[in-house]
Amino acid sequence: MRQRLAARLEHFPEEENANWHGRSGAQAIRRRVRLYYWKQWKQPRTRRRNLIALGIDPAEVHRASRSRKGYWRMSQMSLVRQALNNRWLEEQGGVGHEGRSVRIKLHYGPKARV
Repeated sequence: MRQRLAARLEHFPEEENANWHGRSGAQAIRRRVRLYYWKQWKQPRTRRRNLIALGIDPAEVHRASRSRKGYWRMSQMSLVRQALNNRWLEEQGGVGHEGRSVRIKLHYGPKARV
């Protein structure tokens, strides 16, 4: 994922990155990072466990953990955005406000096909 995001930032001009899907470059990259975290938590029980650990109310977690919506749409859901907020993403080594620092720690194994 790190390579994909870095390639996106290097390949396209600054002006195009500034307006990616109607968002600023940093907003779009944060959404993409949320998408990859959601994709990484593939099983509903893993999603539930992680959302509760990130401070989401257990009574509301089922709305997100069992949803059939796609990854892109779920990356904008309010519960997911509340759990994977900008501060948390920066603590994980993700994207800063300038949108240029892409240091993301994912938990794929050495043989994982991404």
